[in-house]
Amino acid sequence: MAKAWVDGANLWYQTKGRGDIPLVLIGGFALVHDQFAFCDEHLSKHLKILHWNYRGVGKSDWTMTEPLSVERWVDDLAGILDHAGIDKISIWCTSTGSSIGIRFAAKYPERMHALIAYPWVRADDTWRDIFQCAGEVARVFGVDQLSRLFAGVVLPPKLLYSKDGIEYERWAKKRYVANVNMTTIRSLMDAYSDLDLTSDVANIRCPTMLLMGNDSALNANEGMESASFATLVSEFRDLKSDATLTTIKGAGSTYCMITKPKACCDAVVKFLKGLDRGRKRL
Repeated sequence: MAKAWVDGANLWYQTKGRGDIPLVLIGGFALVHDQFAFCDEHLSKHLKILHWNYRGVGKSDWTMTEPLSVERWVDDLAGILDHAGIDKISIWCTSTGSSIGIRFAAKYPERMHALIAYPWVRADDTWRDIFQCAGEVARVFGVDQLSRLFAGVVLPPKLLYSKDGIEYERWAKKRYVANVNMTTIRSLMDAYSDLDLTSDVANIRCPTMLLMGNDSALNANEGMESASFATLVSEFRDLKSDATLTTIKGAGSTYCMITKPKACCDAVVKFLKGLDRGRKRL
């Protein structure tokens, strides 16, 4: 592992595997790199992967002298790549981490080989309520209880109270506490609450695949339609019609790489290898 000094902060990153173009992994606000913990063994056999933590979370500096923002995190990633001597990357991003990946792809198109993303591009009233609720749950019940809140809406319902679901919950609680605290939670939620990347999606030039599970409580909740599978996919593809879609059947929404890591990784490797074969034919 290494740390890059970027604009006054030490930023943690780690590379594994081998390959010409690294795959940068960007998880959600509280799991961050841990969201892909079950993917390493499947990905590193085929690709070079890069885990990292943006400022304010995980193993990077938590110094708070200004509000956290997606724009700041995008530039943090650029700084890490410069420190590591990496010119071009692919990105696999999910949950709130997708905002960083999508904005990076639009801002730094010359550095992008491919984008694999969860199709969240803007915060409407529903999403703002979700972020406000997360902050209040953390304040009243503790950061560790956030893992149960989000597991309840993004894991397959039949998994929640199973043996595997309980094991996941015990694992996730520790990761949430290690990666965020009450100060960072408030600033993280504010960073996402006014986000709108609809223009950025149209500016993405690299091949793009949407990847998500189709089995979560979000799809059955009419009050959260804007967070449902169908709405997220259709809104993204309205903005970028050439984006392909890979659905991991029976996997949980943004937690598809947790509930079905091998199927997700196989889809990612297949997509990237297909691009490589096409490039060699040119």
